[in-house]
Amino acid sequence: MVVEINSLRTCYLLVLLLLVAYGLVVFYTSSFFLSLELTGNPNFLFFTRLNYLFLSFIVFLVFERISLNFLKKSIFPVLVITLFLIMATFLSPSISGAKRWIFLQGVSIQPSEIFKISFTIYLSAYLSKFDPRKNGGISYWIKPMLIFAIFWVLIILQNDYSTAIYFATLFFIVLFVSNMAFSYVFAIVITFLPVSAIFLMLEPYRVSRIFAFLNPYDDPSGKGYQIIASLNALKSGGILGKGLGMGEVKLGKLPEANSDFIFSVLGEELGFLGVLFAISLFFLFFYFGYFIAIHSNSRFKFFIAFISSLAIFLQSIMNILIAIGLLPPTGINLPFFSSGGSSIIVTMALSGLISNVSKNLSNN
Repeated sequence: MVVEINSLRTCYLLVLLLLVAYGLVVFYTSSFFLSLELTGNPNFLFFTRLNYLFLSFIVFLVFERISLNFLKKSIFPVLVITLFLIMATFLSPSISGAKRWIFLQGVSIQPSEIFKISFTIYLSAYLSKFDPRKNGGISYWIKPMLIFAIFWVLIILQNDYSTAIYFATLFFIVLFVSNMAFSYVFAIVITFLPVSAIFLMLEPYRVSRIFAFLNPYDDPSGKGYQIIASLNALKSGGILGKGLGMGEVKLGKLPEANSDFIFSVLGEELGFLGVLFAISLFFLFFYFGYFIAIHSNSRFKFFIAFISSLAIFLQSIMNILIAIGLLPPTGINLPFFSSGGSSIIVTMALSGLISNVSKNLSNN
């Protein structure tokens, strides 16, 4: 696909609006039964989502218009604030064995979501100064790796292993793209694998998830239930689906149907064509975001647009792979579609950063 430079911003914004609209429709159909069960009002969760979406559009406009140089200069206090927010989760109540949220006046905030923004700005600022002729040694990379390691370990200690693996994957891809020597990237990954394996084995439930993923039919009514129910929902959708609102898996048959497994609801009700449309939108989102990055007029803006696009795209791919049984079930949700106020706000903030970069593109 070839797109004129002048049309990149328009194409990107169109895909973004389609993702928001499509996600809103699928969220409504996936959440009304749960909403009715929890509150007696089938529209309660949908209206809550609309409130968060309204707030996320404001955040989008802020990040679209804010000075990127200001963000670059403000990265240290941003990192410190994010660090304190993540540490504050350890003082909050545990939910399903995890301490991922801060609760304030009935509103929950997930600081690991905010770290996506801090992570993007910090790495973009640091890597924009990289010069292979002057900074080719491993010493240049020690600082970002240490900072990343601190946040990564804290997220692990929150009992949020899946998010930690997501950030690690994102980090390694960015290092590779940044012109870091392949031997260094390879050495870092090889060092990381046994460390992540140790953290995996420290919690027996994580190991049991792996075994359930490898053979869900060994425990079809227990550990393997979610995987089997998700696959059955996708298969039952066929080509055209059962029709919007006509799915059954969301009626209490699949836990997290409006969040982690919303893709399964989409497949059941809108079929293969609906699934293909969603996947195409995510690929186009990354495609236009990537080309906005390579036509930006500075290295800093390149990394801002690239990491923001990759963060959203990688998360969507991981969620889809979980829904189709190619990754173990985790707490990774589907951007623009799944429930979660922090998630949609941060997703729109990252989208705003891409839009910010798209306002001044170069033909070079």
